[in-house]
Amino acid sequence: MPEISASILSCDHAFIGDAVRRAEAAGAGSIHVDVMDGHYVGNLTFGPKLIQDLRRITALPIHVHLEVGEPDAVAPLFYDVPCDSIVFQMDAASNPIHLLREIRSSGKRAGVGLGPAYGTETIRYITGYLDELIVMSVEPGYAGQAFEPSVYQKLEELKQTRPGYSISVDGGVNPGNAARLRDAGAEILICGSSVFDGNIEENVTRLLKAL
Repeated sequence: MPEISASILSCDHAFIGDAVRRAEAAGAGSIHVDVMDGHYVGNLTFGPKLIQDLRRITALPIHVHLEVGEPDAVAPLFYDVPCDSIVFQMDAASNPIHLLREIRSSGKRAGVGLGPAYGTETIRYITGYLDELIVMSVEPGYAGQAFEPSVYQKLEELKQTRPGYSISVDGGVNPGNAARLRDAGAEILICGSSVFDGNIEENVTRLLKAL
């Protein structure tokens, strides 16, 4: 069964710690942290200290997703903090292979995010350096977007290649599409509003039941 990764971008930021504890107790399998710089996307979010603070209250894996304009400069800020993986947007990186190697050398799992406008051929020559791939079903950083159904085709293409890295889907994941995403090949479902809007425990339970 796919893992539910709770994306704290959608929680009440005045109560992040409480929200993370509740999501973990309800059955979430990891915590997803979107790092945004106000440049690559029009939002400013979290930094390394939050990762350090979250590690004190949860044993779940913490995944850092860099939605920043210069991931080569930002990624090193997270090498010495207790996150488990660092993913950057493929289209933002100047030297993606070098950066993936650096992230792995720091002891983290390394990966890239693939925006909805980009096909699976974009990562053809870097698959040997990937531990994780995030397939975006909405454009990074913008709220209220429609779910892009092309994500299903991308997942099917990736499934046929039997990749040696994990595949996540980020954006618009909910109980109504979770099972189809699972069947298409998603192994991690990154859920923001579908976890944190309303009752967290009920939301996570609903997502897990849908799988």
